[in-house]
Parts: sequence; C-alpha cells; structure tokens
Amino acid sequence: MDDPRRVPDDAFDTDGDGTPDTAVTVDGIDLVVAIDLDGDRFADQVLRIGPDATVREQAVDAWFPDHDDPGDQ
Repeated sequence: MDDPRRVPDDAFDTDGDGTPDTAVTVDGIDLVVAIDLDGDRFADQVLRIGPDATVREQAVDAWFPDHDDPGDQ
C-alpha cells in the first residue's frame, strides 16, 4: 500500500533539483500544500490556505493520520 505522505510523481519541483517536492490539493474550502523539505519524497510540512488567504501550518500527522512507520516522519 502506498504511504499517503509520499509526495506524488506529478507534484511540482519548486527547488529545481528535478524531483517533485510540492503537492497541492483541496480540502473543503482550504487549499492544502504538502512540502518535502529534505528530499526523501515524504511531506515534512503541510500548509493550509483558507478562503481569507490566511496561511496556517498543520502538523503532518494531522493531515496524514494513517501512517504505519513512525520512522518515516
């Protein structure tokens, strides 16, 4: 089974290293941005952007609650 924290292959390469590192999706009325900061292909930071343009950082575990290996965090 795929780990839901894994940044998908069709994500954006925002740092120009050739590896996708930023995924964007929608959750209700919020825009959600999942970012791989260390290049391991797993989200390290999740930002929620609300309809009022307020950006809130969300804990990765709160966005991806179904992980099975705590060492992958």
